[in-house]
Amino acid sequence: MPGWLYNLINVGVQLIGYYMASFLIDNKLYGRKWMQIIGFLLDFILFIVPAFNFTYYTSSEHIKAFQAMYFLSSFFNQFGPNSVTFIVAAEVFPTPIRATAHGFAAACGKAGALTAAVMYNYITTTQKFHVVPWFGLGGAFVTWLFLPDTTGLDLKEQERRWHYIRTGREHEYHGIAIHPKHLSVWERFRGVGKNYNAELDYKQKIEEMRGEWEASMRAKAAEQEGSMDEHDAFDTEWSSDVSTYFQKTGSSIINAKEKGSDSEDNEKVAL
Repeated sequence: MPGWLYNLINVGVQLIGYYMASFLIDNKLYGRKWMQIIGFLLDFILFIVPAFNFTYYTSSEHIKAFQAMYFLSSFFNQFGPNSVTFIVAAEVFPTPIRATAHGFAAACGKAGALTAAVMYNYITTTQKFHVVPWFGLGGAFVTWLFLPDTTGLDLKEQERRWHYIRTGREHEYHGIAIHPKHLSVWERFRGVGKNYNAELDYKQKIEEMRGEWEASMRAKAAEQEGSMDEHDAFDTEWSSDVSTYFQKTGSSIINAKEKGSDSEDNEKVAL
């Protein structure tokens, strides 16, 4: 079989791994973290096995087993770290530095590729199989220890947590982003998830929404009085149910303003 056909088969196997990753990357039973850990571990196994039996697997009698392991390593490279690293790097960092951090992560990957390309000029093929697998094992360990699992976690909720962290109020955040299933082992060890409380988080979200509603009401009032430019006005449309609830349970400032405006309207009607 010509060499180009082996390359074509390898590309086909990689594509299958890539599309399998796209189907399972949001699966809550598998997801991003386990996909990366298993991909790293299987790449380690599929390279370490022939590394210590290189002559055996490169012999004409067993070369097909060697080829099968190589194709499987290509599959799990795509159905693992090669897909997950790009997605996770775009999710775990706060918005103000997300692009920079993603670029830095990509640069580190390119630096690793450059290091391998230079190093391969100074070691034999057998030595390559003794060196490369350990990076897969190290990647699996680092992923298990430090990577949070963002599977099923809304980016808006992550950004909400980062807002609390940036304002020095990390201990006041009680949302789903610090649920143990989303935290890394290192974060759980540090006790980050101890503040998780679904009931308190629900109340916090109500108050945050109330603040947004009151701000939008003030903006609309300022716009009607002509003291605000159209471009500064809030575009958020609130449902009647939400507005009614916040009006009944709103702050005294908002209620006072509404009562004041009602009395002014009544005076105008009376005149």
